[in-house]
Amino acid sequence: MSRLTAVALALTLAIGLGGCATSSDGASSPTQSQSIPTPDPALIPDAPAETITAVDAAAYDDGFGSYVFRVGDGPSWCTITTDLDQVLCEQNEAAASYTPIPAPADCDGSYGYQVRLYGAQPESGDIAGFVCSTGQWQDPAGAQVLAAGTKITAGAFTCYVKDTAARCQNESGQFIALGPKVWAIQN
Repeated sequence: MSRLTAVALALTLAIGLGGCATSSDGASSPTQSQSIPTPDPALIPDAPAETITAVDAAAYDDGFGSYVFRVGDGPSWCTITTDLDQVLCEQNEAAASYTPIPAPADCDGSYGYQVRLYGAQPESGDIAGFVCSTGQWQDPAGAQVLAAGTKITAGAFTCYVKDTAARCQNESGQFIALGPKVWAIQN
């Protein structure tokens, strides 16, 4: 490869990947002038019953301090990262059948397909919200399935699956939910 070709390739990559930058924490909110479509509340999973079957979180440990699970038979997956005191649920854009969420002006990536919940109020931003994403947070390929009607608890979070949607909540009762037909954020 000639030196000129290598320089041209490097510049192309630098310019192309420059648009993938996000804010330091990746969290963004749509501007106030944008209307956020809301899903049918009947599709949002209720809090899990006390009698729901609990699974051993160790079976979902990825070996790097996170607990990863695929959501039942659905296209979504979640990652509980106790070191970061957060849970993030995500899915590919093509899997979502809900109305797209308008991205905030400062988001040059994908928006409305990753939702994050912290265990406690972060220094800035909301405790729960969508993430401006330039890729997957976690690869779900090797993740175990958390079956519908079961729950997992790790750190400050409990997640459970109803049909093809996951609901994850922290110890204070705030929650997120994500599935192909629904999303929910409770700050």
